[in-house]
Order: sequence, then structure tokens, then C-alpha cells
Amino acid sequence: MKPISVHVAEDDYQTFKQLADLQGRAVAELIREAMALYLSSESRDHRSVLDISPHPSGKMLREWTRSDLYDEMLES
Repeated sequence: MKPISVHVAEDDYQTFKQLADLQGRAVAELIREAMALYLSSESRDHRSVLDISPHPSGKMLREWTRSDLYDEMLES
């Protein structure tokens, strides 16, 4: 494991300390768990809009290409 130093608000630290004491765990363990949860939520399901299936809301009004989609997305 890589040791790091982090500056946090006193209130936040006290809250973590109270939670850690209630659970019989170390504050560092709770912070590592919070970091892991954050990383898993940020790295989850980052797929392209082109990979998403279209909504079954009816027939397409016209065919489109990838270039058409990019052009439409970039229009202001």
C-alpha cells in the first residue's frame, strides 16, 4: 500500500473517527473503502453513446451515419 497524507475538514475527520469507533475499525480503513467506492463508481459503464441501443419508440425518420451523429452533437 502507498501511504499518503490528506488534509480534511476537522468535522469530517471527527465524523469518520466516530463511525470508525462505532464499527471497531480504523479511520484509514474507512477512507480506503470510501476511495475504492468512488473509483468503482467513476470507472463503471463509460461506454460510447454509439454502443447504446436505440429506444424502441418507433421507426426511424431517416437513416444516420456516425458522422451525422457527431455533427448534430457539435451543433450549437
